[in-house]
Amino acid sequence: MTDGPQLAKIAEKLRTPKEPKKPLPRLVGVHSVLKNKYKIIGLTEEWVKFIGQPEENFKMIVYGKSGSGKTTFVMLLCKALAMLGKVYYNSSEEGEGKSIQDAFIRCDMGSLEKSSFMLGDRHTFSEMLQIIGMKRGPRIVVIDSLQYMKLTKDQYKILIESFPKKAFIIISWSKGDVPEGVHAQGIEYMVDIKTYVKDGVAVSRSRFGATEPFQIYPPKKTMPGPQEPPFETKPKGKAKKAAGTAEISFTDTARLHDSAPEPAD
Repeated sequence: MTDGPQLAKIAEKLRTPKEPKKPLPRLVGVHSVLKNKYKIIGLTEEWVKFIGQPEENFKMIVYGKSGSGKTTFVMLLCKALAMLGKVYYNSSEEGEGKSIQDAFIRCDMGSLEKSSFMLGDRHTFSEMLQIIGMKRGPRIVVIDSLQYMKLTKDQYKILIESFPKKAFIIISWSKGDVPEGVHAQGIEYMVDIKTYVKDGVAVSRSRFGATEPFQIYPPKKTMPGPQEPPFETKPKGKAKKAAGTAEISFTDTARLHDSAPEPAD
């Protein structure tokens, strides 16, 4: 026979609704991963050799010093991406103006179809979220620059978790050969492609395959040295008559100098 306290406990259990069991975290087997066909962005072979063939929702950081060629490199990449999906370029640092216009001209952005590339004129983080979340919104999002916008690691996580099917390209300043600041360096670890731009050359480290350097600007031509004099000088007087003395010209002297070993660094 059940006593009073036990009956009370049973009644309490009956009155308390059972909590639904939480689903187990998703586990994926090796063979499932191997069989899956992941969607790629579909870049041409011309670009694959520079950044690999990324997934459609790739993440990328491009960093370098001022004037290194970051904007031009990203603009050229956007030109290729705009043929595959709508690009939203949030110019939080420069905004709409002549410098962006010059970049458009350099990269022939006028050849793109209308509405395939949208420029954001210094949009805030909240304004950017509105644009990205639009119906038929952009497929690729560019932020220029991380430091000017004061984008944090947590805000970056919000972006990629809120819009998991979008691709994100973050432009960052650099300090030496690394992104500047703790947030930029933290985001660098989260992205798929890391591109360092220096003196007009972009070098990428990509999770999507080996890469080659991208020459943004034509390489600087080496300035020719001073021309050799078109005349020769000959020793006069006793020096000319000295036994075994040869007549040496400026041309010969230059040849002797060129053949001499260079001093060690």
